[in-house]
Amino acid sequence: MTPDLLEQGARRVEERMAALDAGKHNTASGGRSASNSRVVTSGEVDITHGRILYLEDVSVSFDGFKAINKLSLDIAPGELRCIIGPNGAGKTTMMDIITGKTRPDEGTVFFGSTIDLLRHKEAEIAQLGIGRKFQKPTVFEHLTVFENLELALKTNKGVKASMFFRLDSLQSDRLAEILVTIHLADSVNRMAGNLSHGQKQWLEIGMLLMQDPKLLLLDEPVAGMTDEET
Repeated sequence: MTPDLLEQGARRVEERMAALDAGKHNTASGGRSASNSRVVTSGEVDITHGRILYLEDVSVSFDGFKAINKLSLDIAPGELRCIIGPNGAGKTTMMDIITGKTRPDEGTVFFGSTIDLLRHKEAEIAQLGIGRKFQKPTVFEHLTVFENLELALKTNKGVKASMFFRLDSLQSDRLAEILVTIHLADSVNRMAGNLSHGQKQWLEIGMLLMQDPKLLLLDEPVAGMTDEET
């Protein structure tokens, strides 16, 4: 995207943020939340049985060391689950298995009721809607916060398409909402390399949110953050 288009996009995001802020005041009372229930269609994750992730009797060993032994876990749609344990307990290994980075010796891993994750590769699992943040933040430090979030959008990444890409109104709204969520609304044009460690953590989370994941895995997301940043 050319610099002038980037500036136009940044201005549109700022305008959307102002409009969203005004809308919050106008709907402070009497608003109605949208229903979360929906009919499963082709290409969506089947959550009709009340779970979006299901692991049963998962085990994996590395050179004789049992990293995970008979792990069973199920998570409901919209549920926030914290996995707590000391270093070496297998937390990161569990995420590696869910995202296809590591194959277990035994056990089953399902995304929704019908998608067997053990039959898919890493890239395929990401495309299915599972986002993952690793312990160390990985952002494009030579780009601005705005550019990092824009790059994370699910769009045609071809050369010509990227050259002439413009944010539409829905994408601008989404980007503005995420900037507020990750507390970087005042840093939209700031270079990512100049952010603090905690801000980079938030930016990477925002980049994942831009992809609209159905399941988000965060590995030590607040590591290195100050109390204010968390």
